[in-house]
Amino acid sequence: MLRKGENATLDGGRVTVAVTAAGGAIDVSAVLLGDDRRVRSDEDLVFFNHPAQDGVRLEGAEVVIDLDAVPGDVSTVALVASVDGPGTFDGVTVRADVHRGPAFETPAMAAGETVVVIVEVYRRAQAWKIRAVGQGWASGLAGLATDFGVDVTDERPADVDLRKRISLRKEAVRVSLDKKGIRGVRARVAVALDASGSMRRLYKEGVVAEIVERMAAVALQVDDDEALDAWIFATEFARLPPLRVAEIEAWTRDNVRMHEAVAADGSRVGLGGRNNEPQVIADILAYYDARPGEPVLVLFFSDGGVAKDAQIARLLRDASNRPVFWQFIGLGHGRYGILEKLDTLDGRLVDNAGFFAVDDIGHITDTELYERILSEFPDWLRSARAQGIPLGSN
Repeated sequence: MLRKGENATLDGGRVTVAVTAAGGAIDVSAVLLGDDRRVRSDEDLVFFNHPAQDGVRLEGAEVVIDLDAVPGDVSTVALVASVDGPGTFDGVTVRADVHRGPAFETPAMAAGETVVVIVEVYRRAQAWKIRAVGQGWASGLAGLATDFGVDVTDERPADVDLRKRISLRKEAVRVSLDKKGIRGVRARVAVALDASGSMRRLYKEGVVAEIVERMAAVALQVDDDEALDAWIFATEFARLPPLRVAEIEAWTRDNVRMHEAVAADGSRVGLGGRNNEPQVIADILAYYDARPGEPVLVLFFSDGGVAKDAQIARLLRDASNRPVFWQFIGLGHGRYGILEKLDTLDGRLVDNAGFFAVDDIGHITDTELYERILSEFPDWLRSARAQGIPLGSN
């Protein structure tokens, strides 16, 4: 049995390392690193949806390394465990067992770590060795990946697997929830997309498609169904089919477009070109009124031109006793009307809405975007609970 910091020589050939945890469910991954302890590309992160790379293969909770097949520019393979779902490694020990070789059990963590490098298989003077590491990160898989040079925020790079991006973004959401003290919160998540005429450039350049992907990660982290409910609106609106990650590319192609939408019931809706927020707000409320359960986080995107202030204010006042929080996000320099005055909107049981605007959402990192999107949601949860608004199991 190795102790932390110790190493042992491996015989060569094929090495199988089994990873287990006492007291918690985990995901296992591996990172291929060069002499500079950086990945050569994002493909060097081996995980559940990219299970093999250059002699390193993931088989469930085992990592199989064909040492003879590892390229010469890879000097280290770091074996990683991350928390599967909410929670941390506090009080949890993680064990690596090398088939016909040494074992290592990490000391129990105690600082909110959610990911840990257990052992490293590394090359030294033509020989392969294994080192007991036991180093944890409270910033999760996204933090570890960033430290090793994996790019988690580039705009849809063609060579980065979609599920890898979603997985890292999901982890960034979890870190943000942890910081805000609502780890493990369950909520349904909805997105409302402005498709009025002034949004043309953002649709054409793929910005709206990127928004959908980034919001899907929020649903994946907090929604038990792991589905993103969606609406699109201009003069008219349509409730779209729910989005699940496995369908994201086809769903985006079919639904993230202007002028006409195919609603969840199969009907075709001509959207028109002007803003009509009250209609879609009312439909979202009616939809969740008919489906009581967990609280709802509505992520409402608009590039401005908001004019129906009185109707929007009335709807938000009337909805303030319901388990729905509205986070409005502005996408430019447009006129946002009542949305800019939500903090002082009176006549509500609780403050059930927030607003912020960004100049260019495509240049905001995932971490910053999720921090802003989730900034007021925790306060609403506490206020809603105090006022007796039903929040399911939360």
